[in-house]
Amino acid sequence: AAFDLAQESDEQLIERLRSPNVFYRDLAQRLLWERREPPTMRRLEQLVLNDAELRKARMHALWALIGCGPLAPEFHARLLAHADPGLRAWGVRAAGNQRDISPALREQIAALARDPADEVKLQVAIAAAKLTGVDSVSLLTDVLAQAGDDKLIPHIVWQNLHPLLETHSAKFLALVQEKQLARQPVAAAIMPRVVERMLASASPDADALASLFAALASGDGANPPLAGQCLAVLAAKIQTREIAGERLQTIKRAFEPVLQDLLNDSAASPLRFDAALLATTWRDPAGFEAIRAAFVSPKQVAERRLQALDALVAANDPDLLPAVAGVLNSSENASLELRRRTLDALGRLERADVAEIVLAAYPKMEAELKPQAIELLTGRAAWSKQLLAAIAAERLPAGALNVNQVRKLLASKDAELVKQVQTVWGVMRTERNPQREKVIAEMRTFVRKHPGDPHAGQQVFKKLCGQCHKIYGEGQEVGPDITVNGRSSFEQLLSNVFDPSLVIGAAYQARTVVTEDGRVLTGLVAEDSPQRVVLKIQGGKQETIARDNIEEMETSKLSLMPEDLEKQLKPAEIADLFAFITLNKPPSDPEARQLPGVRVPPPRETTNASEFNDVIGEIAPGFATAGSGERGVAIVAEHFGRAGVLRTHPIAQGKPCILRSTIDVPTGKRTRLLLDVSHDPRGDWQLVVKANGKLLHDGLVAAKTTKNGWSAVAIDLSRFAGQQVQLELLNQANGWSWEFGYWGRIEVVSE
Repeated sequence: AAFDLAQESDEQLIERLRSPNVFYRDLAQRLLWERREPPTMRRLEQLVLNDAELRKARMHALWALIGCGPLAPEFHARLLAHADPGLRAWGVRAAGNQRDISPALREQIAALARDPADEVKLQVAIAAAKLTGVDSVSLLTDVLAQAGDDKLIPHIVWQNLHPLLETHSAKFLALVQEKQLARQPVAAAIMPRVVERMLASASPDADALASLFAALASGDGANPPLAGQCLAVLAAKIQTREIAGERLQTIKRAFEPVLQDLLNDSAASPLRFDAALLATTWRDPAGFEAIRAAFVSPKQVAERRLQALDALVAANDPDLLPAVAGVLNSSENASLELRRRTLDALGRLERADVAEIVLAAYPKMEAELKPQAIELLTGRAAWSKQLLAAIAAERLPAGALNVNQVRKLLASKDAELVKQVQTVWGVMRTERNPQREKVIAEMRTFVRKHPGDPHAGQQVFKKLCGQCHKIYGEGQEVGPDITVNGRSSFEQLLSNVFDPSLVIGAAYQARTVVTEDGRVLTGLVAEDSPQRVVLKIQGGKQETIARDNIEEMETSKLSLMPEDLEKQLKPAEIADLFAFITLNKPPSDPEARQLPGVRVPPPRETTNASEFNDVIGEIAPGFATAGSGERGVAIVAEHFGRAGVLRTHPIAQGKPCILRSTIDVPTGKRTRLLLDVSHDPRGDWQLVVKANGKLLHDGLVAAKTTKNGWSAVAIDLSRFAGQQVQLELLNQANGWSWEFGYWGRIEVVSE
């Protein structure tokens, strides 16, 4: 029956708040706060505080009151003191919305920082940044001290706390020590972030940081592992040059006394190694011996050896390179991962002899390590010259350098280096090569004729593609994970592999950074802030460059992925690689199947309607038809130079052949329908495309509208994001003469 709650009285609407139907409750709540009648507000207050009433009714009454603006002070005070934690939490939330509350209410909320209910403390943490006249730092610290093992409260505290650390860090650190927060796991977990935030300040409070470290290192509130983490954060900032100059000297003066005590401790403090790391990082000789010994020792865990290496690199240790050579040449005493990350760290050294030890170790390196070594040597002009000399002397193959690395060298400001590169490679493009379409056509034919071995292809992927891409959980996460990206069909995969610069997503535009100390780095931006730029580079490493150390930074028009893959691999390796990456599952999985379109389906023709969809599925999986006209449906061996083409025909002059498919259009991606269509040499036809009945395309397919017999049609479906869409592709008659429709590609791609 028809109803209109707007015609009901306030009394009736309050009764509606008790309804089991949430629609009535919500609508009554809205109408009550729109009316805002004072007598009704008092009745709603009574309902909220009546423990005998239904809880749902009481909550809707409370929400109506909160929607009306500031709560009555007496009611608000009773709400904050209520036995129900849900009502107390909403009382705090209402105060945060109001912002300006009475001193008495502020005192109540401050006391609720120690409330036994997590939901109440959570609302206090949220309100702390909103309420005027509140000591936000103290209130947030109180909540953190009472967080227990709650996982959410520390995150909310951090969100509201970190902006305050710019000016109130000393006060917060004093409270940390007073309340011994370092002993509480959830509170201690944010301390490294606190240190990092303080170090990001234009004028970090060095004395407060040193005082915090001293408290964590010893005494009643000691937490040595946490103290070590804080030292590691500080050391990392110095190693990336985010902290340098006078800021570094200020911090050094504050920390040196406590570091010296640890380094001189004969009892071998658990923080001695961490102290030596920091001392070495800022070139204090007291730490060098212990850190050198840690790096070369196979008994040390890999992470400590790498920490030692980073410190020695930052200190430019004169005795470092012989030790590095020993690690790179010793697969027995150094894991592949350790040697990979050793190459990463060498990039920060400004010494010409780095190239000598890397080139000497190169022949013995594993296949997956060699591309990273080459990427390292293209990072500085002096190293690049030695690399090119080794290639000229045929100690390394010219194919060790990919096209993007050659382009990077040609962009160098070192005229001698540029001349050296041009002698071998000439002048190279800085924009996409339009001739890549021809390469794709050649590779399509090649891959279809050479099945390859997927197991061997897995090794090819690991050696080359795995430097930047993951598949089935293996590889490096620089570019997209191609387990779920870029492989919806054979055609998309061919384009992405052999013409990677055709479409570059915003998140995958390469940046080239030239540093003040002469490094050239190319990668994808992981962070771009006033303090630093973080690049994801080949091999999976994240390289942090201090903003003050950047001389130039530009965005490339080309993909980070090189476009000449066919020149880097032998034909057999290409066949094997595609045998692997065209499978929808690892080759070890017995259910692995190839992507649509990899193999050319055999020619066949049928007028049996029950067989139409099987034939269509060979070319366009997921599409089907209710009928086709003259000669039914067929896969023809060749049409205008393209193999394995689907052919349809209108059912009658006024009745098209319709190919249908229902798809789910994802959100957050660009989704397109891609069609390659052709005509009979003696006729033409009308291509009509609809989505949920809406016309998206209507165009003639004829000799005058195609190139070499084919027309490529791309239709953006992104407007349907989050919807289920029925696509209809109509092979519609134009003049009823040779109206055959030829379909070389029917594909929905989301990127």
